[in-house]
Formats: sequence, structure tokens, C-alpha cells
Amino acid sequence: MKNIGEFTKSHLSFNFEKQIDRSMRLSLMDAFFYSLMVGAGETFLPAYAISLGSGQITAGILTSLPLVTGAFLQLFTPKLVQKLGNPKWWVVSSVLVQACAFLPLVFFSSLNKPDIVFLFLIFTLYWASGFSVNPFWTYWMSQLIPEAEKNKYFSVRAKISQVGLIIGLVAGGLALNYKVEFLPFSSVFGGLFFVAFLCRLLSGVVLSRKTYKAEWSGVLKEQNFSLKETLNFIRKSSKERSFLFSLFPFYASVFISAPFVNPFMLAQLKMEYSHYMGALVALLIGKFFCSWYLEQRSQKITPYGVFFWGVLLISPGPLMWGVSNGLIYIMMLQFFSGMAWACFEVGIQLILFKKVSLREKIPFVSMYNFFMSLAAIIGTFIGAQSLRWLTLSYDSYINLFLFGGVVRFLTAFPLLRMIYHLGRSSAKEAEAELTSQTTAA
Repeated sequence: MKNIGEFTKSHLSFNFEKQIDRSMRLSLMDAFFYSLMVGAGETFLPAYAISLGSGQITAGILTSLPLVTGAFLQLFTPKLVQKLGNPKWWVVSSVLVQACAFLPLVFFSSLNKPDIVFLFLIFTLYWASGFSVNPFWTYWMSQLIPEAEKNKYFSVRAKISQVGLIIGLVAGGLALNYKVEFLPFSSVFGGLFFVAFLCRLLSGVVLSRKTYKAEWSGVLKEQNFSLKETLNFIRKSSKERSFLFSLFPFYASVFISAPFVNPFMLAQLKMEYSHYMGALVALLIGKFFCSWYLEQRSQKITPYGVFFWGVLLISPGPLMWGVSNGLIYIMMLQFFSGMAWACFEVGIQLILFKKVSLREKIPFVSMYNFFMSLAAIIGTFIGAQSLRWLTLSYDSYINLFLFGGVVRFLTAFPLLRMIYHLGRSSAKEAEAELTSQTTAA
């Protein structure tokens, strides 16, 4: 009987390991389809708003205000998911809702011009459903991916995401540039948004096939996820809160100049569309190359170390735009910017998965979504107001980039200092744990 019991336990363990491996592969497919949706759909939402005849200010409101509104609405979701008791189906349902947000855009882009208020509601639904996925997807993946494999796995996932983004962005950009009408749609935007819908739908189907064990919901049942408790997260002293507060001003400073790089290339440098697309692809290739490098170094990198280099390398980016406007220089600048952003994005993802405790993960990611969205809007508003005070000229953009670069450096120093101390503290904890295990052995 003992042998039978051991065999059954071993067999169940083997089956579960197979399910984990399968779920990890499915998650890579999800990353690819999601990135295709972003590249072919989300990226062109501002262009679609402008194509409807909206002024630049109205288009800016349509692409920014729903972002913050959606990030605020997702703060109410943790309590709802706790009552439902199954984060997996919440993630899948939210993904499907986000996919369906493209369908009204497909209809309107082909047949009718939508009312601005209705368009605002569609964009808000898109962002709210997307943001509400993140806390529970992060919680789910933290349980699913073995600790020893997280560094390498998320580097590979980032690499696959860049491939999907490149394909979606280039295909969508070429379709718009050459007015390619495909499928039964009379509008290029209609075709792009339908492709985005299909990609996110496939992403939802893939997620529904992933493994989720009922006992993983144990932590969720024990916690209080009311809105008041979620907001209390920012009042309680903790390293997670300190990290969030240090990251907020830096992230806002990034958006003082970042949203205006593309208009600068098109309006001031008068880049040909093929050269402009080449610059965007150079950025994504830089991200891909750095993600590949981090994958190779997965056993040696640390979350705080990768994030430290990301923040450090991102900081001087805007200052470099005043050096030259030659095409080769811009391609190189975009490539190295992509590498810096890959370090930032992989680093923050590893911190979320490896350094934030399981109990704090959902409130932290919820507040992270809200604060970073708010920071992006504040930074973009400061940048837009700065340009409005100046004349829209080459020199005005360069002055904006200089201003943005200086503010980045000023806000980067306290963040880098915090990351350094968190990294040191984490290394000491790991060393103490290893010593304890060695002593016990």
C-alpha cells in the first residue's frame, strides 16, 4: 500500500509538472498575441481619433483621460475577484472584454463616425479591462513559474513580446501608409482593429488553457481587498510603498519628452515614412537584443540590478537628440534607447514577480497601474504646456528634450539610491538564507 501511495503521489507530481511546462509555453503564446494586438491596434488609437476630425487637444484627451480613468476603475476589482474566488476566470474574462472593446471601433471606422463621448467610453473600457488583468495575472504567474526559472523565463517572454510588437507595428504602419484595405472592411482602421480583436481573443483562449490550482487562492481569501484597504497600502510604511513613491516622479519626468519624440521626427526632421518606421523598428530591435542578452545572463542577473541599469541608461536619452539629426545617428540612438527600456521593463517585471511578497502583490500592482498612469499624464501635460509656451520649431523641441533630460537626472538620483539599497538588502537576505540552509544541512 505504501508503494502504491508513493507511486500515485509521484505520478500526480509528474502530471502537475507537465501542466506547468505546458502553461509556461501557453504564456509565451499569450505574450505574442497580446503584443500583436498592441502593435496593430492600441498603437493606432491616437491616429484613429485624429482621423475622425478631432483636434489635437481632443485627440490628446481621448488617448490620455481614459488611461487614468481605467487605472482608477481597476482599483475596485480586487474585492470583486475575491468574491468570485477564481482569479483565472477574471483574467480570461477581462481579456475577452478588452478584445470586444475593438468591435465598436471596427463598426464605426467602416460605417459611422462615433460620438466623442461614446468613443471616450470605449477607450475607458479598453484600458479598465486591460489594467484589471494585471494584478491577478501577476499573482497567477508568480505561483505558476518556478522561482529558479523566473529570470530566464521573463527575459524570453520579453523577447517574444518585442517580435510580436514589431510585426504588428510594421504591418499596421505599412497598411496605413499605403491605404491597404483588407478583409471585408472599407477602412484601413477597421481592418487593423479587427485583427487586434482576433489577437486578443486568441490571447484569452490561450490563457483559459493554462493551469490554475484552487489552493493558490488561499492568500486571496485571507486578505481584505476593499478599496479603502487598497488605498491604505500607500499610507502604510513599507519598502514597496517607498519604491512606488520614488518611481512616480521619475516616470513622470520620462513622459515630459517621450511622447514628443515621434512628432519631432515626423514634423521637425521631416523624416520619410520608411525612415520613420526604420527608427521605430530600431528601438524594438534594441529591446529584442537586450532581452536576448538578459536571457543568456539569467543565472547572474538580479531584479534590482537590471532595473538599476535601466533607470541609469534611460536618464540621458532626451539629451542625445540635440547632438545630431543624421539618420544613422538616430537609428543608433533608437537602438540603444531600446536596450535601456528593455532593462527597465524586464527589471520592473522581475521586481513585481520576485521581490514583492505574495500578500502585497495584488494591492501593489493595482496601485502601480494607477500611479504610473497618473505619472504619464502629468509628465505629458508638462511637456505639452512647455511646447505650447514655445513656438513649434526644431529648437523648441530640443529645448524640451534638454529640460526633460535634466528633470530625469534629478528624479533618477533618489530612485537609483533606493534601488541600490534595496539590492544590497536583498543580497544580504539571500546570503543569510543560504548560510542558514548550509548550517542546517
